[in-house]
Amino acid sequence: MTRIGTVGELRRYPVKSMLGEILERAEVHTRGLSGDRVCALIDVETRRVASAKMPRRWGRLLECAATFRDDDGAIEIVTPDGCRLDPAEAGASERLSALVDRPVKLAFARDEALLLERANPEELTVGGDENGPGKTVIQIGMGAPEGGFFDAFPIHFITTASLKRVAEVAIAKAPEPARFRPNIVIDSVGVDAFAENGWEGALISVGRDLRLRVAFPTPRCAVPTLAHGAVATDPRLTVEIGKLNRAPVLDMGPAPCLGAYAQIERPGRVALGDEIRLE
Repeated sequence: MTRIGTVGELRRYPVKSMLGEILERAEVHTRGLSGDRVCALIDVETRRVASAKMPRRWGRLLECAATFRDDDGAIEIVTPDGCRLDPAEAGASERLSALVDRPVKLAFARDEALLLERANPEELTVGGDENGPGKTVIQIGMGAPEGGFFDAFPIHFITTASLKRVAEVAIAKAPEPARFRPNIVIDSVGVDAFAENGWEGALISVGRDLRLRVAFPTPRCAVPTLAHGAVATDPRLTVEIGKLNRAPVLDMGPAPCLGAYAQIERPGRVALGDEIRLE
């Protein structure tokens, strides 16, 4: 086994495409990190999941923040005007519909055929239509058979080596994990930038118990270019990532990538500072 670093940050996002929360420790079950992507907004008209991957339609979701209470599973959403919503209570869907100016409903169970629309981020950079020919439609959660509103797999991780390399071309010139919505930021040691590209199929041990099986590099969409709370917009960031690192992903061909997805090989607890090894 090769030591590649320690757990530098832990993050979860209880409601898909909303801001999440930073944790000191968490339980990771076979479904994924406890409290992660347990809820989503569904477009009443299209019956597809609302995602900031279509930023002109759903970008305002990133103005909301969501938290998860581990003791009872309750979720709280805070809207841009400071209103606090319980997604399980009547009226929450209506308040969020008014925010995005489109009828939506909150869902806690993922339909196995649920689809998500993804604009081509490189077309958006040059002023293209997010509904143009570069838009793709994907079935969400293909690597998350136990549910949850994940794009693909239940864990997403990034190394600090890769974040620091991307920071060189970012407006902020500083690592900003919030843009990329990882679950685990690996405070890497002796790892090159974008080393994640070569870990497909590898087993990663985190702490004493948790084991992750790396799936494939994470293709980047328009979301990293958007504002995330205090993190300002960076309209060309995904294009710049594509100049630094492109990797083949499924049938997408070479795509701008940063970080990697993983499945849960063995559940366990994870905490800041836990040692991470590549097997």
